[in-house]
Amino acid sequence: MNDAGLESVLEELRRSRGLDLSAYRRPTLSRRLASRMAALRLTDPGEYLRRLQSDLQECVRLLEIIIIKVSSFFRDPMVFEFLAKHILPQIISQHRRRGSRQIRVWSAGCASGEEAYSAAILLVQALEAEECPLHPYICATDISDEALETAKIGEYPRERFNTTQLGILERFFRAVPAGFAISRHIQEVVHFSRDDLTSGHSRAPADSVYGSFDLVLCRNVLIYFDLELQDRVVHRLYSALNPGGYLVLGSSEALPPAMAPRFLVVDRASRIFQKPA
Repeated sequence: MNDAGLESVLEELRRSRGLDLSAYRRPTLSRRLASRMAALRLTDPGEYLRRLQSDLQECVRLLEIIIIKVSSFFRDPMVFEFLAKHILPQIISQHRRRGSRQIRVWSAGCASGEEAYSAAILLVQALEAEECPLHPYICATDISDEALETAKIGEYPRERFNTTQLGILERFFRAVPAGFAISRHIQEVVHFSRDDLTSGHSRAPADSVYGSFDLVLCRNVLIYFDLELQDRVVHRLYSALNPGGYLVLGSSEALPPAMAPRFLVVDRASRIFQKPA
C-alpha cells in the first residue's frame, strides 16, 4: 500500500466515521490495509477506496483488521494475581476510610469483554473476602461495535479460558454449546459502551455515569499509537483516575516519557502505576 492510497483511506474513515487514525503507526496501518485488500482480491488502492465509500460495512470490517482484538480471561495471570492480592484490597481500604459506596473500574479498550469480566470477578471476590458492602461498577469501552456486541452477549469458546482457574470457571460461568457464558450477576456489574480513547472530548466515557475511577485497565492499546498520541491518551486516563487510583498497562507497554513522572511505579513487571494521592 503506497502512502497516497493509505492517506486516502484514512481520510475516508475520518469523514465517514469520525475516526482519526493519523497518529496510528504507519507500518501497522499499511500492513493491515494490505491484508484487507488481499482478502478482497484488490490491488488498486483507488478501487478499494471506492469499495469503502459504497459499502457501509466495509469500514467496520477494516477497523476489525486494523484494531486486532486478541484476548482471553485472566490474560497474564501474574498481573491479575497482583491485582487481587495487593491492589484491590488497597482500593477497598481507601473507600472504607472515605465512607464511599461504590468502587469504579474502567476497562479501556476492552475488546470482546474478557478483561472487563475478569476484573469484575476479582472485584466481587475481593468484596466478599473483606465482607464489604461496596457496590462494584465496571465501565468497559471499545471502539469496535462488533467486539462490544460479543461482550454484551457474554459467551466465549473454551480456548479463551486457558488461564482461568477451575474454581472460578465453576462459580462464575455456565456451560453453553459454544463454550461458557458469564453468570448473570457478573454481567450486571459490567457496563459496555463505545468510546474512542483518542477523541479527547472528555476525560471519561460518556456512559460512565460520570465520576472518576479507582482502577483503569488499558492493556495492549498504546502499542498501536505513536508517542504523541500515547501521551494524549495516558493524560486522559490520568485525569479519569481518582487521587491514589491505579493504572495497568500491557506487558509490552510503558508510560510515555511526558507522563511517566506523574505516576508512581507500583509494580514494574506487571506495568501497574499509581496516581499520587
